[in-house]
Amino acid sequence: MYEVLILTFALGVLTKSADIGGKSRFSYLAGGVYGVLAAYILSNYPVLAPLGLSIVLAVLLTGKIDTRAHAFGIAFMLLFLGVWGFRGVDLILLVIFLLAGVADEIMNDLADSRRIKGKFAKIFGKRVILEITAFFVSFLTNEWLMFLGMISYDTGYVIAGAVSGRFK
Repeated sequence: MYEVLILTFALGVLTKSADIGGKSRFSYLAGGVYGVLAAYILSNYPVLAPLGLSIVLAVLLTGKIDTRAHAFGIAFMLLFLGVWGFRGVDLILLVIFLLAGVADEIMNDLADSRRIKGKFAKIFGKRVILEITAFFVSFLTNEWLMFLGMISYDTGYVIAGAVSGRFK
């Protein structure tokens, strides 16, 4: 289990690195590597497949893929999923996580645009709906790797963002 938590942490770091790299070669490299890593995780840890795929679908549906580096990353993920395949996805969990992911993106946009204010803006600005959903699904299914993988990914993402802010 520790391997996948390290991999999801690295995936979070690489995802944020593709964000902060702008249009540099580094951002494309980060995107390509995170695409391969995401495909590896989805192929080898089927319990994470509904969660991982729902995140990708949620950002696609809400138009959050706003850089070529991320498009590159998703293309690599799809390419390597096509090569490696994966064992299948629990469609009920995929829909649950997809709804939570889309809600996260919408509420985050509302918080960013200041249409939600105060404590709710701070809460929804952190995109917590998917984490809360992962916790409850993990609790109900006793598959704690979903919640732990989500937290590990988010931790890598947040740390990469914090470290990048220090070097600007």
